[in-house]
Amino acid sequence: MLKIAVLCSGGDSQGMNTCIHTIVNMAAVHGIKVMGVRRGYQGLIENDLIELNSDMVANIACLGGCFLKVARCKEFRTKEGVQRGYEVLKQNGIDYLIVIGGDGSYRGAIELSQLGAKVITMPGTIDNDLFYTDRTLGFDTAVNNAVSAIDDIRQTMEANNRALIVEVMGRGCGHIALNVGVAVGAHSVAVKEMDTQISDIVADVKQCLNNGIDTPPVVVVSEAVDYSVDDVRNAIEKECGIECRTSVIGYLQRGGKPTVFDRLFATQLGINAIELINKDIYNVALGIRNNNIFYMKLEDVYALKDEFNKLLFRQLRNLHNLSDYKRN
Repeated sequence: MLKIAVLCSGGDSQGMNTCIHTIVNMAAVHGIKVMGVRRGYQGLIENDLIELNSDMVANIACLGGCFLKVARCKEFRTKEGVQRGYEVLKQNGIDYLIVIGGDGSYRGAIELSQLGAKVITMPGTIDNDLFYTDRTLGFDTAVNNAVSAIDDIRQTMEANNRALIVEVMGRGCGHIALNVGVAVGAHSVAVKEMDTQISDIVADVKQCLNNGIDTPPVVVVSEAVDYSVDDVRNAIEKECGIECRTSVIGYLQRGGKPTVFDRLFATQLGINAIELINKDIYNVALGIRNNNIFYMKLEDVYALKDEFNKLLFRQLRNLHNLSDYKRN
């Protein structure tokens, strides 16, 4: 009987539980034993594995968080840590390892594969910062959560005629900020990819006010920029003479049940992983492109660079008749 293990590493993302649910049930159909690694690579190093069955995962597909728990493991960034993880896989007779996670998780998976482990990865991160795939698991839910929060906050801002400046997550990239900004019709979106400065945000707000907008301005700021929402608030209040409030939405974006898209995506990833194992295809990364699940060599994942959607960014600016950023 084949024996596989699944682990979730780094930060949790909505849909991880759906993946685990699908992997366990699909494996059961094909007579494959599944071991769950608790707490990601930290649990792997510590040999914290449990056998999973369909009853254990029966009701987790609709839940956020991660049934197996996640962790960030400093030790696994060392050669000794990776070697220890590989030895635990061998000691437990693991034929294949499925890794669900983001950038750091993929690097760990690549290093395990170089030692001889048979690995399949799935993109699980709300940040959407694995650029070989159109979407990562949890991104859609995180965007929906942020949009819902802004919609609610906006109601009280409009009642008091106050501008709203919101920080959203995304780690080093602005995909969440851009998509949230377009969805809520933000009057300015600040992202690292476009080198947005506070002066650019102030200019956007001034221009929108001069254009006669009939609702208080909304500004969406990526956490990747090197200034805070309070810095933006102070600048807008000083330069535009309007009262502002700030909100850092934070972990609300990572919680809650996954959207239909993320549940479908996660289910497809789980099914495809077991199908690949049945074909003895390994050391590959699963992803989605043009709404179709595909796989590519794990070692080629980092050859693809970020293509920030500058067209969508400009279209949002056109919505408010905003001019390009002015640079000295």
